[in-house]
Amino acid sequence: MKLTSMLSVCGLLLISSSSAFAAPFKLEKTYSSIFGGGGNESLRIVNTGTPNLDARVRAGGFRVTDTTNNINLIAWCVDIAHSLTLKGLYEITSTPFSNTFSFSQAQKDNIASLFETAFRDLDLTNNSQSAGFQLALWEIAYESSGTLDVENGTFSTVASMGAVDAANDFLDNLGGPVTQSYKVNYYESLGYENGTRYSQNLVSVTPVPLPAAGLLLGCGLAGLYLTGRRKKILSG
Repeated sequence: MKLTSMLSVCGLLLISSSSAFAAPFKLEKTYSSIFGGGGNESLRIVNTGTPNLDARVRAGGFRVTDTTNNINLIAWCVDIAHSLTLKGLYEITSTPFSNTFSFSQAQKDNIASLFETAFRDLDLTNNSQSAGFQLALWEIAYESSGTLDVENGTFSTVASMGAVDAANDFLDNLGGPVTQSYKVNYYESLGYENGTRYSQNLVSVTPVPLPAAGLLLGCGLAGLYLTGRRKKILSG
């Protein structure tokens, strides 16, 4: 392959691996139900910190569509202070969440670890697993006692034992073996399209394709080799 062709391929890979979300975008429900036939469960959550809340909710992964970029997503709530309102205008942020409260680096690390250790093998159609994963996210986001256990502490739940056991299993495995690397995307609500009321802030992930990363490395090494070879030929 010629040097110019090799570098062109590498350039395309670098472009494709960059974020596609440079501007605000709209999220809508993919199906008539926000869960779209996926697993979910009605349960009670209690948070005695900020925000103070005692409410009955449905927990599970949301099926949403980024209609601006035509991408379907599995999104999760990390914001029990607001109701989910779709259609909604969102942007990706690296500092979740300036319109409600800030996450610590430890919380962001735990959320990344939750996805890396549990999400790949998660059965999203299973009520206990989908609800349990959502509960684990809320526990990381709202627990301030220092112990991650969805039955005790600042944040707690009254749910089926299946969902509780799944959530605590996910939390117990934080820091365990990584089954898949992900880029974590935090979605911050920008309010209604023509109003000021905020919807829930959300989180979703995109897999980090390890073969592509290896190909990028290979491109870099090949580029260096071909550049050196070309200089050698030109010099005689």
